Amino acid sequence: MNEMFETKTDKVKRKLERTEKENKEKQKSRIRIIIIVSALVLISVAAILVNSNFVRRTLPVYTISGVNFSTTEFEFFYYSELMEYNQMMSQFQGLGLDMPDPGRLLSRQIRDEETGETWADYITQMALARMTGFTGLYNAAAAAGFILSDEKLAEIDEEISMVALQAMMSGFPTADSWLQQMFGNSMNESTFRSLLEFTEIAGSYSEYVRNSFSYTTEELAGYYNENRNDLDVFAYRVLNVNPEELNYDDFESDDAYEEALETAAADAHERAANIITGGIGSQEDFIAAAQEEYGSEMDWIAEVQYRMGENLDPIFKDWLIDESRNTGDITAFDNDTGSTILYFVSRDDNSYRTTGMKQILISREAVNPEEFPLGELDPEYVEALNHAEAEARERAEDVYALFNAAGRTEEALIDLMAEHSDDPTVGGEYTDISRFSYQSAHFRAMKVVPEIEEWLFDESRVVGDSELIYTSDFGYHLIYFTGLGTPFFELISDDRMRTRDHNEWLDRIPAGEPVRHAAFIFVHI
Repeated sequence: MNEMFETKTDKVKRKLERTEKENKEKQKSRIRIIIIVSALVLISVAAILVNSNFVRRTLPVYTISGVNFSTTEFEFFYYSELMEYNQMMSQFQGLGLDMPDPGRLLSRQIRDEETGETWADYITQMALARMTGFTGLYNAAAAAGFILSDEKLAEIDEEISMVALQAMMSGFPTADSWLQQMFGNSMNESTFRSLLEFTEIAGSYSEYVRNSFSYTTEELAGYYNENRNDLDVFAYRVLNVNPEELNYDDFESDDAYEEALETAAADAHERAANIITGGIGSQEDFIAAAQEEYGSEMDWIAEVQYRMGENLDPIFKDWLIDESRNTGDITAFDNDTGSTILYFVSRDDNSYRTTGMKQILISREAVNPEEFPLGELDPEYVEALNHAEAEARERAEDVYALFNAAGRTEEALIDLMAEHSDDPTVGGEYTDISRFSYQSAHFRAMKVVPEIEEWLFDESRVVGDSELIYTSDFGYHLIYFTGLGTPFFELISDDRMRTRDHNEWLDRIPAGEPVRHAAFIFVHI
């Protein structure tokens, strides 16, 4: 009986074990199904998140000095840099420079085969550099309690309005759709405005700091004197005396060709020496020598060159800046391909005062010679040009008569501007007019055409003087002299010293290191 009981027990035990094994297999199957389903759910959720504008506008992909940038904000800087880069490089089309294919993702285009850097990597680094700079300035502005002026806020409003107009003109249904085309598919007007405010606060504060520096007249003069060899304006004439052109195929050997080149260069050196010793006593003599060298139609080859010392050719600079240099000094610089003759005209220390004016411009109607069969030689073109000239002269004389009748005052000129002036400059007003065109990132001094410059810088000129002046480049100018301005050297010194001190201030702003977050997977580049 005990044996029978044991046999039944073994059967039950084996059945229980089999059942338990089957249950475990079923449980494993259920777990595998749950895992697969969960994975599919996660993939679906991830896909939704990747395409979620809320996530792209919210989760930070980079943090720089405590400021978070979302996917949308990063893509704004990224695509801005890309557009700027492409615009710059488009000027050099045909030179074989490397440019990305606009039809493919930049992250799939290798820019540097050695390092494996993609075009997306390259543009990203430029975008992060720009973001880092803006962030440092933004934080500095916040620490100083700087806020945008009403004028700057109005400019942002105007830019937002221009976006809507641009969208409509480009056929986009909404401003958001145009912004998304330009800066990524999660951009909208609200985010765009916040980015404009962010960059404007940074830029305006930087400008505010630059403008906050002040210098005494003595400091400005001291700076200029220390740098006068770089800042003075040098006037000189140049004549290149070139060797005879030789054809390599005309010579039996390389040695014969090289010997002929040396002989031709020596001949050019001798011709240059003869020009210098040939009795050049004036600029007219120098021009005559240029005409003899190049032909009567080539007198422009010896036109006066005006250069600031810092922009002089290093080969010529030491001779030109020599303190003993006088008008009429002449020398030659020989080289392997001929000689360059220099005739010294003058050195200007920029101590003169700039001038200012207001004007009404009466332009003649443009006449295009290409619209006539014989171009500028076509009698009909000449007739049309003369007719346009006569019309402009008549208009100018009428306006001048109205100005005289109104008392030749500045108010009279302003009253006539709206109806009669073709000058695109607001108010037709010009200040800081100099004898030398100078422009930097923050300051511009304008040089006008010779006819007007001669009148403006006449020593007898006083505020209230007016004149109708004709220039072949623009037409008729009814000019009102508004007075003398700051000495030009002070304007130059002020600009350079501000730039120096502003750059030193910028260098002291902490530059945070961009920290990238996992949300970068949402970036589309």
